Amino acid sequence: MNPAAKARVSGDAHRPEQPKAGYDPPGNDGTTAGVGPDLFKAVLRHHAAGVAVITAGADRPIGFCATSLASVSLEPPLVSFAVGLRSASWTTLATARHVAVHLLTDLQEETATRFTRPGTEKFAPGVRWHRGPYALPVLDDVLAWMVLEPTTRLHAGDHALVIGRVIEAGHAPHGGPLIHHNGGFLQLSP
Repeated sequence: MNPAAKARVSGDAHRPEQPKAGYDPPGNDGTTAGVGPDLFKAVLRHHAAGVAVITAGADRPIGFCATSLASVSLEPPLVSFAVGLRSASWTTLATARHVAVHLLTDLQEETATRFTRPGTEKFAPGVRWHRGPYALPVLDDVLAWMVLEPTTRLHAGDHALVIGRVIEAGHAPHGGPLIHHNGGFLQLSP
């Protein structure tokens, strides 16, 4: 019996057959031919990520939901996130000297939804926030937060990749993260 058939018989049918060494997926010729925006979005919906809200604006607060937050460096402490160049937030972020990053708890799905919708008043009544360091809009009751000094703003396609040095941070003593996957929000099981 071949190994793939044996795996199906043994109950490992949920595990896909491993590709052979040197496997080259169809259309994998180093180009993006055939990978349009819809397919690209459909593929990335399978990538689970923690949910962050990025805020800035000492005069007028702005904010948006991001699943692109990533650790870049430990020494110095750097993180990155992406923001759409056509988004209302980019105008402020393009020149902001400080930015706040908030990691949402599994109880903040409503907050995440509000900050995901374009054209919505992000800091409307019902959203708990205050002015924090550098007069930044800081969301209350989050799992963790960071204040960044942007060091790099790199245009990448229709987005900007912002890299920032973490200059202040804090976290809650307990709680679980809000996760984004397949177009929706999830909680990790205890």
